[in-house]
Amino acid sequence: MAVSTTPGTNWKTNVKLDGGLAAEPAPVLNADRRMQVFVKGTDGALWSRWQNRGFTWGAWAKHDGALTDGMPAPVLGRDGKIRVFYRTPDDLLQVITQNGVNGAFGAPVELARNIGSDPVAALGADGRIHVFFRGSDNALWYTRNQGVFYEEYTAPASLGGGLKEKPAAALDGSGRLVVAVRGSDDGLWTIQQKSENSADWASFQQRTTGVTDYPTVATDAAGRVQIFYRGSNGAAWRVGQNSDYQSFAASATLNGGITHRPTAALAQDGRLNVFVVGTDGALWVAVQTAENADSYTNFQSLGGGVGVATPIADHENLLHAFFRGSGSAQHLWDTAQVWA
Repeated sequence: MAVSTTPGTNWKTNVKLDGGLAAEPAPVLNADRRMQVFVKGTDGALWSRWQNRGFTWGAWAKHDGALTDGMPAPVLGRDGKIRVFYRTPDDLLQVITQNGVNGAFGAPVELARNIGSDPVAALGADGRIHVFFRGSDNALWYTRNQGVFYEEYTAPASLGGGLKEKPAAALDGSGRLVVAVRGSDDGLWTIQQKSENSADWASFQQRTTGVTDYPTVATDAAGRVQIFYRGSNGAAWRVGQNSDYQSFAASATLNGGITHRPTAALAQDGRLNVFVVGTDGALWVAVQTAENADSYTNFQSLGGGVGVATPIADHENLLHAFFRGSGSAQHLWDTAQVWA
């Protein structure tokens, strides 16, 4: 059976982009829609590879002074500049920022101490960047831009809770940020802003139980937050936000046998694509049966021997799934949609 994908496209064979990765890759778009992928290198430094003007890939570049202990969190700001947030080996939260639109990066800046997980970053409704992380006390913490001065950040503030791993965050269709976490009880919990751009947050709410990895989030075509996780039965599961952007539906399985958490991205036809690593070590994908549908196709194999894939849409709005390859080299690989 042909892999279900956006009409008019196919999935091409995996492409090796070389490099040596010590953690999962983190892609982001520059202001001119060129992709750039940030990774922790085998030397512990932050590296990236980005596309040239013609959308071919340039050489790997090391970001001097930036040492990371895990997966970085790049985000494109409303001012057109990328910021990359990361945890250092001594548990500092640092950021590097582009000096100008589509440009090089400045020196690292420290934002917080004693963090207990890799950070995640998301834009609020007014474009301010919010950075969430687990603290050394296992609570959820965050810092955000002060006003619309994108180079200034608030002091870290605790949102409470008890986390096992890094959080996941997304802006929903109501303009409020939603953060999903795996709790210390292996439950799936969410916390949400009380109103658009608010510094006040509602209390944590448990959505389901039996979570075995930290969750990931994506928004569907209606702006509803969809939370994906690996269940205690080894299958992929989903908890979807309802149309009120407040409540969540009951958890539902996407089936499959997976080894790590699922990831997801919205394709140009308005359907979410969900990527998993199967028990065979290959990359698999399931797709919403229709825009904003609650049902998904069966998982179909994209092949390869992979780590967790991080998907992103390119300048043509075609999906790419970047992953760390198997074996001692642990190169960066890309599985991409192409026009049929």
